[in-house]
Amino acid sequence: MLGAILCFVLCHNSVDGFHPTLLNAVSFDLVAGYGRRDVVEFLLTNGASIQARDDGGLHPLHNACSFGHADVVRLLLEAGANPNTRDNWNYTPLHEAASKGKIDVCIALLQHGADPSIRNSENKIPLDLADPCTRPVLTGEYRKDELLEAARSGSEERLLELLTPLNVNCHASDGRKSTPLHLAAGYNRIRVVQILLQHGADVHAKDKGGLVPLHNACSYGHFEVTELLIKHGGNVNANDLWAFTPLHEAASKSRVEVCSLLLSEGADPTLLNCHNKSAIDSAPTRELQEKIAYEYKGHCVLDACRQADIQRLKKNLTTETVNFVHPYSGDTPVHAVAQSVYPKRKQVLEVLIRKGALLNEKNKDFLTPLHIAADNSHYELMDVLLRHGSKVDALDGLGQTALHRCAREDNIQACRLLLSYGIDISIVSLQGYTAAQLATENVLKILQDPPSDTVDLECQLLEAAKAGDLDTVRRIVLSSPMTVNCRDLDGRHSTPLHFAAGYNRVPVVEFLLEHGAEVHASDKGGLVPLHNACSYGHYEVTELLVKHGANVNVADLWKFTPLHEAAAKGKYEIVKLLIKHGADVTKKNRDGATPLDLVREGDQDVADLLRGNAALLDAAKKGNLARVQRLVSADNINCRDAQGRNSTPLHLAAGYNNLEVAEYLLEHGADVNAQDKGGLIPLHNASSYGHLDIAALLIKHNTVVNATDKWGYTPLHEAAQKGRTQLCSLLVSIRIVTPELHRNLHQTLAHFTQLAHGADPFMKNQEGQTSLDLATAEDVKCLLQDAMVASQGTVAGAAGGASAGNGAGTSQGGILSANGTLLATSCSPTTETVTLPTGASMTLSVPVPQLPIRSCLSPAQGAEANVDGIVVDHDDKMPSVPSIESSVSVFLTSLQLEHLIDLFEREQITMDILAEMGHEDLKQVGVSAYGFRHKILKGIATLRATTGKVDCCA
Repeated sequence: MLGAILCFVLCHNSVDGFHPTLLNAVSFDLVAGYGRRDVVEFLLTNGASIQARDDGGLHPLHNACSFGHADVVRLLLEAGANPNTRDNWNYTPLHEAASKGKIDVCIALLQHGADPSIRNSENKIPLDLADPCTRPVLTGEYRKDELLEAARSGSEERLLELLTPLNVNCHASDGRKSTPLHLAAGYNRIRVVQILLQHGADVHAKDKGGLVPLHNACSYGHFEVTELLIKHGGNVNANDLWAFTPLHEAASKSRVEVCSLLLSEGADPTLLNCHNKSAIDSAPTRELQEKIAYEYKGHCVLDACRQADIQRLKKNLTTETVNFVHPYSGDTPVHAVAQSVYPKRKQVLEVLIRKGALLNEKNKDFLTPLHIAADNSHYELMDVLLRHGSKVDALDGLGQTALHRCAREDNIQACRLLLSYGIDISIVSLQGYTAAQLATENVLKILQDPPSDTVDLECQLLEAAKAGDLDTVRRIVLSSPMTVNCRDLDGRHSTPLHFAAGYNRVPVVEFLLEHGAEVHASDKGGLVPLHNACSYGHYEVTELLVKHGANVNVADLWKFTPLHEAAAKGKYEIVKLLIKHGADVTKKNRDGATPLDLVREGDQDVADLLRGNAALLDAAKKGNLARVQRLVSADNINCRDAQGRNSTPLHLAAGYNNLEVAEYLLEHGADVNAQDKGGLIPLHNASSYGHLDIAALLIKHNTVVNATDKWGYTPLHEAAQKGRTQLCSLLVSIRIVTPELHRNLHQTLAHFTQLAHGADPFMKNQEGQTSLDLATAEDVKCLLQDAMVASQGTVAGAAGGASAGNGAGTSQGGILSANGTLLATSCSPTTETVTLPTGASMTLSVPVPQLPIRSCLSPAQGAEANVDGIVVDHDDKMPSVPSIESSVSVFLTSLQLEHLIDLFEREQITMDILAEMGHEDLKQVGVSAYGFRHKILKGIATLRATTGKVDCCA
């Protein structure tokens, strides 16, 4: 066949030169299907397409797989054939091989990325179609024992023959149920470990005892395997079933090098195993125990320096650990802080220096801390290092000074700093270069012709910035740009921007910021320019600095933020600006004081700003209109009392009868129907406390008069329950008498006959009670009964009585309670005129009942609730009550509260005393449970409703 195809190709000059479709789709498929490797190889060499399809969508790879030609399959896959290609029925080569029982082909496909989860047009994956002999390949069980043995023995060739993504994490069926990676790690098969990790072995896989491969490697002291596993994500603090970590394993077996490696990667030797022993305790020798403890503290110091975490550093820093050397990188704590990106690095470095840190040590790359600080442009660290004895001419591994490295990187400021400390510019590196030969154009100017008056220029610039001499500042900065961030080295190490900000030199600040001034530069005390501006109340400067990215929450060495400075000095506008830009009002300084704690007595405005919403709520509650006007904004007008009932300022103003505040809030967009935690709206509060003007104001602003709280109570329920007669009248029978209404009798009539603002006296709470059922005052009961009668069709009657001019009906006869008890024999109306805040007059129609004489123990007008309008629940289904002659014991028994009888007898409480008691009284005598107090008070109320009195019985 090869000869015939060769002859065909030669006659037509190329594989695809004559009828390419025929050659590719027929000849290629044919030879692939027949397993003719030599012919396939020849066709591929001569450019035949491996993507050719026949009429059924089959590729050559389908044919080779279907007939089990593993060598041809590998040849096609290595030539770029897609292992997941599909025919017209979505069959992949793996479907073909699995269904035909071609084991070697299945393995080859899986090794080259075949996806065993692809479904064909019948929604079946290869496993669904697999022949019994290929099923183990697709489940990962095929010759599993051989694979595990290959991993254990280090037989790479055998491993590669059998390894697929489906069995790389298989577990042994017996023994410890190890994976191949467990075995390879335990037997130190480095190359096998690499192969397994490259093929997706799970570094976190656990055996029967909960051991991960890292446990095995550490237990046997296999350093390189341990390093590989950690590099691929192994958890150095992983626990087995007995809470042993890899460090426990290494320490208990005296694997010293492995212990050091684990500690350098974050292993914690203080973790306890099931025997309550740490890795340090597990070490067999005192020497190893001390070594582990020392290295752990040393690594904690290094990490604290990298993170610039002063608290953690101080916790672990000793005279021994201050110069701890990383066992592999050679870094000391000073090296670590020199590369830190965190803001407190300077403070950390100063702590290390005070503790005796060595400043000229070199790491494994022969770099000193000065080299690293210069490379990272940490000028403040460079300055501290050089001032405390760091060698300015120290050489790295290539014989370069820090100046060589900075000159090459165009780091002008670092070069200037090094030059100011007298670095030798003539030093030649091992490669034969001076710093000038490596320098960029900008640096070269400084090195070739260093200005003799550099120090004078800096002094002039600092003085000009302080004095606000913009011309001088402009001249110096434009001629010597590198001076823009120079320091007052004889003073606080302030920059020109520090001086300009502190002295309120707005044009100078603006110019410096536009020409590269460092807005985050901190002086010797950690103060940034923003601290200076805020401390002295320079608003425009503060605004400029914030606009240019100044951190509003930056802290100095004493943890004072700009907000602390402004608050302590009473700078109201500055405080407002900082808060607007995200300043944290809860930040504490080193003494634990927040900005609010530093506000001077009498600086109420500043204190209010710092309190935020709490101040506005307090002002609304106290009726301080001026404070409210100062504090309110569109963002906080509906703020909430998160620590209380979730009330808004309008809730509090309504509850505390602060009319002017309520008016102001409503005029500026306060939500008149906002609900608090209990579902109460401001009208509930006003109604509960009988604040007539507030209620009228809320109604004027379209409050929902029939709004219900979570228990179904409306404002009318609240007013009726508390005996607020005028408020009930406002809600159900008010009419506004204005000149406009007088001119339009029809409008007046219509206004009245709609029951004023729509309060519905028939609405029931969740316990089925209407406002009449809750009414405590007889005049309120009369008014509500009249309202009920009027609302059931008195439009015509009202029209007929309009000529009388009073617009109020008269209810004759008795008034019945909800249970049918006669409460009053007659009601005669009277009127009362109230002037509203708007100036309009309000006429209330108030029925005055002719009441029978009540007992001295009859209920009073109603107990007061708190300002937030908490309403006591009422239950309309009370247990049967005793007669009026009943004793306290019988009364309590009827309520199923027999356990309280001894308490009441001991306190000598009779029925007449009990009738006068409220919640607080009951609580004081020992009835602590709210539910019991509630039952007792309702029982008394029911006795009153059924008998009209409560007898005085023993």
